[in-house]
Amino acid sequence: MGYSEKDNNKGTCGHGRKIAEALEILRRPENRLKVVDYSLPYGGGAISLIGIFDCDPERNLGDYQNMSYYLLTGDAEKSSAVIDPGLRDAGWIRDLLGIADCDVIFTHFHLDHWIGYEPFSSCRFYSSPLCKAVLTQMVGAERTGKSIFVEGRLNDYHRRPLPLRAANDAERFLPLRVEISPVTAENPYRNEALALEFFELPFGQTEGTLYGILQTEQIKILFAGDLFVNINGELKVEPHYAFKPKTMVIADVIVMLRTILGREPGAAVSTVEASHMKKIAIPDLIALGHGVIDFREYRPHINHLLEELEELIRINREHII
Repeated sequence: MGYSEKDNNKGTCGHGRKIAEALEILRRPENRLKVVDYSLPYGGGAISLIGIFDCDPERNLGDYQNMSYYLLTGDAEKSSAVIDPGLRDAGWIRDLLGIADCDVIFTHFHLDHWIGYEPFSSCRFYSSPLCKAVLTQMVGAERTGKSIFVEGRLNDYHRRPLPLRAANDAERFLPLRVEISPVTAENPYRNEALALEFFELPFGQTEGTLYGILQTEQIKILFAGDLFVNINGELKVEPHYAFKPKTMVIADVIVMLRTILGREPGAAVSTVEASHMKKIAIPDLIALGHGVIDFREYRPHINHLLEELEELIRINREHII
C-alpha cells in the first residue's frame, strides 16, 4: 500500500531505488509477508515507513503476531529506526533493507514487540524504564513474585496461547543482555533525520508505554502500540492488568482515546505530559501494533469505542460493588 496523493492528499516522493527493489522482494508470495509502505516527503528527500507482518503460520507468533515498523531515509544509509521488532526471522529483512545500524524502540514489554530484536543486538535500544526493568530484571516469578511470561502466554492476562517456538525464544533470550536507554516524558527520544519523537505517558493498554510521533509538513503519524486493535474493521481493546487493576487500565485507555480525538484528557497530567498529549491529537495515520489505520476514516469508530468504554466505567462505578 503505497503513500500517494490519492491516498492522503499530502503529496508523494518515491522510495530510493534500493528500498523499492527490497519492497518488491518482500512482497513475493513465497515470503508470506504483509507489507505496507509510505514514502513521506521530508527535507528535500523522503522518509520510508515500512510495516511488515509475518503471515507464515509455521514461523509467526500466531494470534499475537504484530507489525514491525522500519523507518529509513534514502537507501537506509543515513538514518534508520526499527519500532517493535516482532518478527522472529528478521535478519534477512534487515540485510535486504540495507540496515547496518539503527535505533530500536520497544513501545512496551509484551513479547510480540521485542522477540525479533536479536538481528539488531549491536544497535541502540530505547524503552520506558518499566519496560527495561521487565526485560532485563523482572523476568520470572522467582525475582518478582509475579510471572510476566507464563503458561505459554505473553503475560498473566493474555488469554490466547502462544506458539511454543515463541515461548522457547523468550526463555532463551530473557533477560535481554543489551543496553537499553530509558525514555520518559521528561527525557524523550528524538531523531530529527526521521522527524521522529517518542515519549512515555502513564496511560494505555500497558504500564510503561511509549507513544511516538512522526511529523512532517505534510503528515502526522502516531505510533500507538496496542492501545487498541482493528479486527475486520471493528476497533477493540485488549487491556492487560499486570501492574494495575482492570478499571484503572480501562480508564487509562479512555484518557488516550480522548487525547487522540483532540479532547481534554479527563485526568490529571503534568505540564510535560500535557505538551506531549497535544502532539498526539488528531493524527493523519495511526500505526498500531497490528496495522496502520487512517484516522479520518476511523474517527467515528474511535469515538464509538470511547463512548462504550466510558459507559462501562460508569456502570462499574455506579452498579458494581
